[in-house]
Amino acid sequence: MDFGLLLAQAQQESGFQPDAKASGSSATGLFQFIESTWLAMVKRFGDKYGVGGLAQQIGTGANGHPQVTDPATRQRILDLRQDPRLSSALAAEYARLNKSALEQALGRPAGSADLYLAHFLGSGGAVTFLKALGQSDSTPAAELLPQAAAANHAVFYDAGSGRPRSLAEIYQDFATRIGREARQFSGLTVAGTPAAQAATVAAPSLPFDARQLAPPMAAMLNLFSLSALKLLGDSGLPSLSLPPMSSL
Repeated sequence: MDFGLLLAQAQQESGFQPDAKASGSSATGLFQFIESTWLAMVKRFGDKYGVGGLAQQIGTGANGHPQVTDPATRQRILDLRQDPRLSSALAAEYARLNKSALEQALGRPAGSADLYLAHFLGSGGAVTFLKALGQSDSTPAAELLPQAAAANHAVFYDAGSGRPRSLAEIYQDFATRIGREARQFSGLTVAGTPAAQAATVAAPSLPFDARQLAPPMAAMLNLFSLSALKLLGDSGLPSLSLPPMSSL
């Protein structure tokens, strides 16, 4: 999973605010997971990331959706969406699942914009969107995905005129924004020894002076870097140490 894409997704979804909440849906956290998706991801991967006890409390309802019978436990699990480390790790796992689903359904490699659509709409919604895009890209996206449009008015409708935006307009907007930001962040990695890895971030291509980062942002980049290393390995990525958190 591309580390730059993960960072770009967090920038787009929450502006790197771990407690961000959407006004039109249950989406919360760095990656704006809705409740049902978060429960499903914790159920599947919770044990891998240290919340196995909570993962075991998630069952499956008659409708096939994840459910937790105890309200307090359910809320405790949902509140973990505001944990940057767990949210980052599950976002990477979610992207992996989406990549596999998209490539199987579309019969081609999934690009950055495709993967962001899958995070935004779910893999099923993204497949529907992308198949329709290939057939008639002028179709108003809100007609194809009315529930998603109702929850994300700013994406599906033009801000000035209020007209429904076409599939092509939305896809191009996503491709431009996510592609640009993914490239900016793609050089990030953690440098040095395991001890140094926990305290430094490498950023050869960031469009700002890393020493001017506020401590919360530096901490966030550290979390992303550590998650990326765990999930991806070094892969020979270039490294350039930034100052440890204590010096910022």
